[in-house]
Amino acid sequence: MNQTLPVHLNFAQKAKIGFEIQGKLPIKQLKRLSESLLSNDGDLTVELKFDRIGPVPFIVGHITAQLELKCQRCMQSMAHPVDLHFKLGMVQKEEQIEKLPEDMEPYLIETDNNHLPDMLEEELLLALPLVAMHEFDCSDYLQKQVLEQQDEVEKPEEKENPFSVLKDLL
Repeated sequence: MNQTLPVHLNFAQKAKIGFEIQGKLPIKQLKRLSESLLSNDGDLTVELKFDRIGPVPFIVGHITAQLELKCQRCMQSMAHPVDLHFKLGMVQKEEQIEKLPEDMEPYLIETDNNHLPDMLEEELLLALPLVAMHEFDCSDYLQKQVLEQQDEVEKPEEKENPFSVLKDLL
């Protein structure tokens, strides 16, 4: 599955013929997603199936990736594994949304030439955590950082007390 995914596809036409595609997409092609990441290195692994249930064209998708986010607790890099499954019902008008089966999210099709990376990027943006944090307690890391900073701060030098001479006179 080293195939690079196409940028443009006619989603509705692919659903009519029952089309399946698998491949990779570089994360750096997803500009809006890249703004939320510390690094846009790596690829998405994508599996898509275009089909129909009666008159309703749909897309079933599976995306896996390893995204690099910033932990909002310790502000360090954290790996965020993505294993995303989705099912999108294609609609051309908002009125069609109500007719979709409950297990489908609506996806608005405006033209015959659909931009595949945009659709994948939208699904990934929705799947990002609201607040990225390590699963483990990274507060130990924070405490270590604070201690290191305290050690770096110059300790004031002890000055000789001018009255210490009087202590010897007694």
